Amino acid sequence: MEQNAYKNELNQVVYTEAGRAALTEALLEARPVPRRRSWTRKGFAALLAAVLLVGSVGAAAGPVWNHFFGALDEDQQAVIETLSQDLPAAESNGTTMTPLAAFGDQDFYYLMLEIRAPEGTVLPDYSEDEGFYQLFGDTVEEDVTLTDSSGLDLLCTLDYEWLNENPEDNVLTAVIRLWAMEDTDLCDGTDKILHIPGLWVQSPDKIYTPVLSGSWDFNIGTHSGGIQSLTPNISGVTIEHEDCGTMTMEYLRLSPLGMRIRHSWSELKEGIYPSASLSVVMEDGSEVALVNTVGSSGENWNEEYGPFETPIDLSKAVAVRWGDAEIPVR
Repeated sequence: MEQNAYKNELNQVVYTEAGRAALTEALLEARPVPRRRSWTRKGFAALLAAVLLVGSVGAAAGPVWNHFFGALDEDQQAVIETLSQDLPAAESNGTTMTPLAAFGDQDFYYLMLEIRAPEGTVLPDYSEDEGFYQLFGDTVEEDVTLTDSSGLDLLCTLDYEWLNENPEDNVLTAVIRLWAMEDTDLCDGTDKILHIPGLWVQSPDKIYTPVLSGSWDFNIGTHSGGIQSLTPNISGVTIEHEDCGTMTMEYLRLSPLGMRIRHSWSELKEGIYPSASLSVVMEDGSEVALVNTVGSSGENWNEEYGPFETPIDLSKAVAVRWGDAEIPVR
């Protein structure tokens, strides 16, 4: 669990409004710093041209996402296209945010969002010494939120990358990945409104300078399709840990985008939360690992989940490798 972002026993907490606000603020502080990646004008323009020629963002979702996940094979592109949905653009104060591609499962949601500022605005690149773009400011009112149809907050966190094909124009693209928390299911077919309050530049000293302000809302919860998951038989699956004795797997779920597990251990060691390597073995012998994990833990148990490095075709998944145990998925 060295990579886990959170060690709180989230599943055992009943949140007050004040408590939820405090936890949300803490999670925002713990969010991964967004990675920055540049696309050449020629490469990105070619991808967008392909989108326009096809006539729908969803149909070209696989090629577009090559620049986030790396080169995708036909099976992986098919997974993305099955999960993808079209979302309408939103405009506020002269800035238009347009979803170029969007897809998700229960735990994760990916949104590629083109931000087009008013003509004459320049959205440059920044060096590490200067800072980096953020979709939120330094107050609760300036935070990215996810709410249900009643306006109630749904707890989640996010990370993202910035893609800037031309640092001298008014267009910037964000690749957002939302992580569901608590009992939130990001793709259960119900309304889930992702609210973006603007664009800021955060300096290395955490000073937030506003760039664009307004209100942009996207209903990411409806029209989800093709969601599937597997819950392999994990009865009797154990491995040994040098400090904490026998580790027993208690729950395992795979989707095309990620994996969630829960395990316990037999011997308590203060300050030690034992874990083991985790990957999916595909029928061609390749293995797909998780990018990172978050989760919650108790005295002798741990639950964690994370996204795969690249989407997988579940029909071609053979087993889950957990430490030295190999668990058939069917």
